[in-house]
Amino acid sequence: MPKVSRAVWYRFARDVRGNAAILFGLTIIPIILIVGVAVDYGRAVTVRSAMSDAADAAALAIGSWTNLTETELEKKAQQFYQANYASSLSSDITSDFKVNFAGDDIVVTATASVPTTFLRLANLNSLDIGTTNTITTRQRNIELALVLDTTGSMAQSGKMSALKAAAKAMVDDLFGKQSISDTLDVAVVPFAAAVNVGAGMKDASWMDKDAKSAVASEDFEGSANPFDFFKKLKGARSSWDWQGCVRERVGAEYELTDAVPTTSVSNSLFAPYLAPDEPDGDHDDDYSYNNSYIDDGDCGENRKRNRTPQVCQKYTGKYSNPSRTNSGSGPNSNCPPRPISALSNSKTTVTNAIDALEPNGSTVIPAGLLWGWRVLSPEAPFTEAEAYDEKERVKAIVLLTDGQNDIGAPRNNHNRSYYNAFGFAASGHLGSTNGYYAENELNTKTATVCSNIKAKGILIYTIGFRINDSTTQNLLKNCASKPDMYYNSPSNAQLAAVFSDIAQGLSELRIAQ
Repeated sequence: MPKVSRAVWYRFARDVRGNAAILFGLTIIPIILIVGVAVDYGRAVTVRSAMSDAADAAALAIGSWTNLTETELEKKAQQFYQANYASSLSSDITSDFKVNFAGDDIVVTATASVPTTFLRLANLNSLDIGTTNTITTRQRNIELALVLDTTGSMAQSGKMSALKAAAKAMVDDLFGKQSISDTLDVAVVPFAAAVNVGAGMKDASWMDKDAKSAVASEDFEGSANPFDFFKKLKGARSSWDWQGCVRERVGAEYELTDAVPTTSVSNSLFAPYLAPDEPDGDHDDDYSYNNSYIDDGDCGENRKRNRTPQVCQKYTGKYSNPSRTNSGSGPNSNCPPRPISALSNSKTTVTNAIDALEPNGSTVIPAGLLWGWRVLSPEAPFTEAEAYDEKERVKAIVLLTDGQNDIGAPRNNHNRSYYNAFGFAASGHLGSTNGYYAENELNTKTATVCSNIKAKGILIYTIGFRINDSTTQNLLKNCASKPDMYYNSPSNAQLAAVFSDIAQGLSELRIAQ
């Protein structure tokens, strides 16, 4: 073997050609492993996220289903999980989903084995991942107020029938197989131009029995008491007795609030609703009046020379011995014929109240919302509700209306509107007394009431039923607690699905997670 000279060895030691290739060869394998690990683990994380979301959704869903056996619940959970997760997986991923029941708790466990690609170089052929979620089926109490539009337009095109069917189906869903619930109370609040609290409330401590409030006698001369007039009107026609509607209060502290009425503060009380007898139409200033139901006579002997519509409408002498006329709907004009059905845990009571709804009158949305709020308030006028701050309780309102705020303003007479819970537009409780901006003012009041209700922690669902008016649609959308809690139902058929979706949402809220 020939000898290598020292000079050759020296040149070889100093030769750096090919070093980069050698270094690259030495480092490429770790780099590939690092990138490969990131790819394999990234895939595992993605799979786990999808699996966790599906397992959470399945657990929440079965927690809201009632009256099913554990076997039925597990089967539904498996179906829910597979539909929401497995269909998106590669065929090489194996997974398992289990449901266990432990008292009030439902424990769902999902596991999967994700094959690796690069980690096989490190002899790791798969990554095992899993997620566990526990849902308790212990139910929170729900207090729900159904605030339902019963105005005259609801009589058209089968809308009232669709409302009744959809609302009763929702009640059936919420009560399930129970006729009496330990965790659910529902109130029904019909509204039109006012709200009917029930004729049986006449002697309630919160009623303005002695006409002390500012609005009680504003439509009559002197210190008139509407209840005194009702006694005399009843003698002329039995249906002219007080049906139970009330005026809305005045004053910042009371008008758009659930402030507790007290006998020591007159304006906190609720005055009875009495739509005044409007002029007969035979005066010098002959305008159109739609609710002249008794004869004005001479409007008083000393008024013969001043028989203006304003004077004759306020004249109280005509109520002393009222003589009926054939026109006008009477002192309860625009008052819903059906009263509030207070919070009840009886399915029959609630469904009967829905069945009894009758369409009549014009639309004053804030009045309906206010009384929906008041039936959920723990203090008078209605006292069936529990405290606002109970953690184990959900309070919610479902508001349905088929139209915009509408009181017939401006009218071609001195009242400037139909009578409603806020009186005539000419009285000034609806902005300008000329009536032109009354409906805008009602929209403003609606928005204010919505904000006040939500500030109390009450959830609001809103339904625009076959409404094409964009202003009202936006009003309802903004009133809802969340954007997805506003529903637009352009047809009768779709209304059932809307109520069903709300029922599902409420059922999920019932679960104490």
